Amino acid sequence: MSTRSSLVAQRAQQDLRAYLEQGIAARGQRPRGHRGWMAMVKAAVVGYYTEVHPDPGVMDAAERWLGELESLQSADGLFTSSANLDSPPDSAFTINDAALTASFLRGYTAAADQLRQRLGRILGRSLPALISGGVHTPNHRWEIASALVAAGDIHGGTLAESATLRARDWLGEGVDVDSDGLYSERSPNYAANVSNPALLTLAQHLGRPDLVSIVHRNLHAHLDLTSPDGGVETIHSRRQDQFGGPFPLGPFATQFAVFADGCARCRHGLQRALVAPGLEPADVLTQSVLDERVAAGLAAAERDSQPPEPDQCVDRWFAGTRLWRHSDGRNWISLYAGSDVPATGRIGSGLATNPTFLRAGLGAVELSSMRLSRNFFSMGPFRAERMVRECGRLVLHEQIGASYYQPLPAGCRDAAGRYRLEHEGRFTAAMAFSDRAADEVELTTTITFDPDADGSAVLSIDTRGAVSGQALGIALPEGTSVDGATDLGEGRFGITGATTIRRGGDTVVLEPSAGSAADVAPFYEPGEEFTFLGGTDAVRGTRLYLTWRSPAAVRLGIRHLPLEAR
Repeated sequence: MSTRSSLVAQRAQQDLRAYLEQGIAARGQRPRGHRGWMAMVKAAVVGYYTEVHPDPGVMDAAERWLGELESLQSADGLFTSSANLDSPPDSAFTINDAALTASFLRGYTAAADQLRQRLGRILGRSLPALISGGVHTPNHRWEIASALVAAGDIHGGTLAESATLRARDWLGEGVDVDSDGLYSERSPNYAANVSNPALLTLAQHLGRPDLVSIVHRNLHAHLDLTSPDGGVETIHSRRQDQFGGPFPLGPFATQFAVFADGCARCRHGLQRALVAPGLEPADVLTQSVLDERVAAGLAAAERDSQPPEPDQCVDRWFAGTRLWRHSDGRNWISLYAGSDVPATGRIGSGLATNPTFLRAGLGAVELSSMRLSRNFFSMGPFRAERMVRECGRLVLHEQIGASYYQPLPAGCRDAAGRYRLEHEGRFTAAMAFSDRAADEVELTTTITFDPDADGSAVLSIDTRGAVSGQALGIALPEGTSVDGATDLGEGRFGITGATTIRRGGDTVVLEPSAGSAADVAPFYEPGEEFTFLGGTDAVRGTRLYLTWRSPAAVRLGIRHLPLEAR
């Protein structure tokens, strides 16, 4: 391990060894699936040959695990994952790992060469189906293109030429990255685990330095979205991680290492990633052997002995996602207005639907989700249509409406009562809605956020139009104490006046312009698309509620009192 970074070696000794020993102990069990078995093979190979786990029994286990993988490959060379049957993109994840492991095994022992040949046969069987196969999400294009060039490099021959042509065909669509450096799915999970590593592989095999630059910009964007505790913001994502809380920085480690020798920010990001959750030591160790840039980046991070502190100042407007991010090294704020729901009129997989418009960390106190609900035709919580910055203030705006429909004109009537089935925006019926005059009921909401330099702020909410119940919900993480609010049970509190929140030595005081309305009970209304199916996207844990009736103007002061200020 002398040629490897001791930072990686320390994590690898702890994490990779435990991972392998757990896998060996589970002999005879078959729950892993093709991706899990290949991950175990890679971990075993890398752990053994880098002497993290030099026990020969590890390679015996690798032989068994590879046999499990071989048994899952179908006659056409593809693998199945859950409901994705004979899936080219799902297979590509495993093929990328197999190609990486085969490359790593070059030049070791005769036993290593035998294992490499078995991996090569898996790659060869997969190539025809990957060359002709399709995808169904944006990141799949880069994952499958990466697998094509990596597997083609190992296999060689005319199949490799066809694989390269197909990879170039996918890249011909253009990489889905915006001017801020974020991919169209806006997901840190898929950036770290799919798009970034895939594009780096494609750049290396196809001589495309422009793809390297895309990854570099994406890494800087995600550093700007990283809080002091190492969590990457996710509320703007269009994928599953939008509801899972912050994403750990660890999976970005290998990508940071590519740039760390020549980029101070990426070197700093690498240092933080190496001590963050989610680090994959097997991947970092593999790349440190195969990629000189990764080895140099790890060495540069090792030489820089300063502890990896958070970035001191970030103030960035992500125009493509309508997300404002501010951090000063201790406090951070995310203000968000980039939901896809106002434009599409629906909730759906692949859309950004999280109704959280504000998240903040003020010292140790975290406001993990702020949402505005209303009793307005079951149309769900506030999701801003736009946000602008005016003299330091940020203003979010939304206008929604629901209709009552008039009788059909005489010329559109059917004596048998048969009319088109139509969706009118919130409800579907055989009513030919588009032929009817409508009386619309509107609700307009404007939220103004006025921050101060110390992390304090004033939140102003102006609701106009229909008379409806409104409830501002604030979710707090475990370990937060609440004083001055009415305990409603089950972790819920009603804000009736100044409310004090404490956590980890920090204090935040919430100061409303008026207490909650007595005739509006605290609530969260997810919208009819959820409630019709008995579902919800509500957050759990400790929640504060401030309620009122529109039309009204409500102000909420958010005052941060750091430990040293008291």
